[in-house]
Amino acid sequence: MSMMKFGVLLNKLRYSLYSPIYDVVVSALQNARRKSVERLNIPDNARILIVGAGTGKDLPFLPPEADITATDITPAMLTYLDKEANRLGLDVDIIVMDASELLFEDESFDIVLLHLILAVVPDPEGCIREAARVTKPDGVISIMDKFVPEGQKSSLLRQMVNLITRVLFSDITRQAEPYLELADLEKTDDCPVFMGGQFRHIQARKRVSVEQKRFA
Repeated sequence: MSMMKFGVLLNKLRYSLYSPIYDVVVSALQNARRKSVERLNIPDNARILIVGAGTGKDLPFLPPEADITATDITPAMLTYLDKEANRLGLDVDIIVMDASELLFEDESFDIVLLHLILAVVPDPEGCIREAARVTKPDGVISIMDKFVPEGQKSSLLRQMVNLITRVLFSDITRQAEPYLELADLEKTDDCPVFMGGQFRHIQARKRVSVEQKRFA
């Protein structure tokens, strides 16, 4: 078994155990989620994909008329999401799926949400590539997570703390910008949303080639 596959299985087990208390643990981030979604100005008829949707904490902020698909590697988390969708009266397509192996056709979604997922998955490069692949040419990828600021390196203290946090729930030493570059995405918005900027909301779009600009 590869390390990536082992990491996926570990996350599946870990978040199955966390699912009953997950909402309490991440409740402090609801305002950050709200800010992130509000900055997207999502059209009512948008087709939205939530990758790593967890228990559905983004759902209250999405347009109720939107076509929403939610994926997560952990069935237990999606059980709670289904209850939340029913509570909100939302029709959500719920699918168990690996974030780095999305089973959707290219350019399928107007909006892709990667909220609290890039710092968690064992294959963030695969996750961002897949998100870019399934996003329409004029679509938007919304990222909200804990990142080391651009141009800075992780402090020794942060690296030491990360030895614990990455086992429990998340890597706190990752940077967003290399992932955007890898997936050929252009950052169009970047703002702090929690803990003095330790958590940031980033919007990204596919880069437009010279030929595309010429014929636009």
